[in-house]
Amino acid sequence: MRQYLFSPRVLIIGVLVALFAAVPAQAATGPIDITECEEGTFTQPFVSFGDNHYYTLLAGQSSKGFDGTGWELSGGATIVTTTLPDGSTGSVLDLPSGAKAVSPRTCVMANYPTARAYVLDVDGNDGVNFQVSYEGRRTWEKPRTTGVLEGWPESWTAAPVVRLTPPKSVEGWQPMRITLLGNGTEDEYQVYDLYLDPRLSH
Repeated sequence: MRQYLFSPRVLIIGVLVALFAAVPAQAATGPIDITECEEGTFTQPFVSFGDNHYYTLLAGQSSKGFDGTGWELSGGATIVTTTLPDGSTGSVLDLPSGAKAVSPRTCVMANYPTARAYVLDVDGNDGVNFQVSYEGRRTWEKPRTTGVLEGWPESWTAAPVVRLTPPKSVEGWQPMRITLLGNGTEDEYQVYDLYLDPRLSH
């Protein structure tokens, strides 16, 4: 019977190669920075639609409109000036088909189940895909679609709530980001005041 002998030197090299190969995987699961996570200001922006929940406004927006600070816009996504839901003039996020808008890194907890926004259907009927990504998880690089933002033609309306689906197994703050994708081929939608809901009910 033929025997294969491995020298100590070969064995040591094999162990070192295995250790170096494991370093990237270990780094990917390292501690997540939550030092900048804090509660926002809560309001009831959808009371006129029968929604009494308290929401907090996602970063890059204000009472004067969507300023886009920290957002990454591509594929034709732009910030335009128009008439806001309250009748004043301000800026909103315009998303034609194929457009993409990625929010700044923000933080939620397991009791942040939903999000809601004002939406205007400029053209088409396919809506805007709503996707979530959680840092330290597979979705961070491959966002998960959890709903569609839809509205009415020629009139601003509160879109149906969409899910944030934060992992319930994680206690405390969870950094995440939201991606909006324009659906269809010749559609156009506008989004204003995208809010996060901190609780299931109030």
